Amino acid sequence: MNPFQYLGNEHRELTRVLDVLDHLVQTVAAGGSIDRQELDAIVDYFREVGDMAHHDKEETLLIPALVRHHVDWFDGPLADMRQDHRQERYLTRNLRHAARKSADWSEEDKRHFVSIGQAYSDFLRAHMARENEVWFSVAAQVLPDSVQGELVQSFESFDREMLELADYVAIRARALQLIDKYRV
Repeated sequence: MNPFQYLGNEHRELTRVLDVLDHLVQTVAAGGSIDRQELDAIVDYFREVGDMAHHDKEETLLIPALVRHHVDWFDGPLADMRQDHRQERYLTRNLRHAARKSADWSEEDKRHFVSIGQAYSDFLRAHMARENEVWFSVAAQVLPDSVQGELVQSFESFDREMLELADYVAIRARALQLIDKYRV
């Protein structure tokens, strides 16, 4: 396995959790109600697994390796990836605010959730497609096989450390339960 297949496997799990978010968005858009604790669990997953684990691998392991191999930090794929990650964090914060609102949702709150949920899903799917189809291809051409092997080892070590964190494990498990619950 190369580092891009490794990250691609993570993208597949992220996509399945996005499918749960899409289900929640569609339910609210159709006039139904959702368990906001489930939405909060999904947001926690994207914050902990998507950002603090997946993005951290990209930003602290992959990107520095690419910079060491003369990929421009300020322009092109790396700048685009970093900008996408910032936008995703912004959208995650908005989803989190919706999930954690203490009062019942007004009709405007529901419209806002549907809008931000759709925007988040569309954005994240497009981002992962760019990574899979463009950025990872560039990286695979630039990085020697030996560096790619080292990255996989670093990713595996990173994940072993994450699995020692009870909160991370619980957050991920809860999201995976929701995949099963909604059969998406």
